[in-house]
Amino acid sequence: MDSVSHIVIGAAIGETFLGKKIGRWGMLLGGIAKSLPDFDLFYTGLSDPRAYMCEHRAHTHSLFIEALYAIPIAWLLVKLFKQKVSFKWMLLFMLTCLWGHSLLDWFTNFGTQLLLPFTNASYSLNTLAIVDLLFTIPMLLMVLIVVFYKKNVVRRNKLARATLIYCCVYLGFTFFNKIRAESIAKESMLKNNIPATAHITNPTMLNNILWYSVGSNDSTVFVGEFSLLHGQSPITWHRYPRNQYLMEQCKSKKDVETLKWFSDPYTIAQANGDTLNMYAVKFGRTNMQETELKKTFVFHYKLYQKNGVEMMGMEEPNEKNANLKEGFNDLWERICGRRN
Repeated sequence: MDSVSHIVIGAAIGETFLGKKIGRWGMLLGGIAKSLPDFDLFYTGLSDPRAYMCEHRAHTHSLFIEALYAIPIAWLLVKLFKQKVSFKWMLLFMLTCLWGHSLLDWFTNFGTQLLLPFTNASYSLNTLAIVDLLFTIPMLLMVLIVVFYKKNVVRRNKLARATLIYCCVYLGFTFFNKIRAESIAKESMLKNNIPATAHITNPTMLNNILWYSVGSNDSTVFVGEFSLLHGQSPITWHRYPRNQYLMEQCKSKKDVETLKWFSDPYTIAQANGDTLNMYAVKFGRTNMQETELKKTFVFHYKLYQKNGVEMMGMEEPNEKNANLKEGFNDLWERICGRRN
C-alpha cells in the first residue's frame, strides 16, 4: 500500500490509543510506527529489482518478526514518555500499527511474506489497488482536521475513530466488489471459451471500480478489463503467448526462478537479442490503449549476462514510454463504461 495511507491510518491509531495520554505525540508515533515495516526500502532500495522483489514486504512485514521487534520499541517508548502509558497498552499500540501495516499490504497484489521465517510464501488478497484515491483521500482529510483541533480531545478522538471505521468499511466494500468481479470474469471466460487453468482478478490503479482479470495456462495468458458499473458490457480479452521455453533456455536460471516465484503462473517471456524480457502480468496492463506486448505491459524485467554474472534490470513507466495524463483519461473513460 502507498506510504500516505499507512501514515494516515497510523496517525488515527496513535490518536485513538495514545491521544488522551500524550496528546498529538500519539499521532506522530502512530504515523512512524505504521510505516516501520517499509523501512526495508533502506536496504532493498527501489533501483535493484532483485532486492526489491525478494526483500521488500519480507522480514520486516512478517507477523512473527514484527511481534519480536515491537517489544523493545514499546519498552523504549514507555521509558521516553515516563510511564504515562503502560507497557501492555504501548505494546498493543505497536502491534496494531505493525500488523495493521502488513495486513493492509496483504489486500494488494504485490505479495507479502506474512509468515517468515516459517515459509517464504507470498500472500495477496487482490482486493485493493496499491494506490486507491477513494480509500486514501477521505481518511487524509479527516486526519488533517484532527491535527488542527487544539483543545477538544474528545472530538479529535472521535474523528480518529471515524477514520479507522472508514478504513475497515472500505476494505469490506472491496470484498463485495471482488466477489462481483470474480463472477463477471468467470462468466466472460466461459462465454468466450477462455481455456484458463488459473486466473486472478484485481482492481486497476487509483480505484476499485475498474477491474482486470488475468487468466493463464501453460502456453497463453489472457487479459481483460471491465467496469463494475457496467458489468453487462462484454470483456475484450487479449491473448499473449507465455513462451515458457525461453525461460527454460535462459542462462539466468536463478533470476528466472525468482521471477516465477514472484509472478507465476502469470509470467510472459520475450526475447530481445541477448536479453530476456519477463513480464509480471499479475499487475495488469500499464497502457490499456495498446495491445502490443511491450507497449501495453510497459513495466517488465530484463534478464541478461554481464561477464558471466546474472544481471536484472527493470523497465518502468516514464515520460518517454507512457503519457500519464492520457492514461488517467483512459482510466476514467473505462470506469464510466465508454471504452472496453
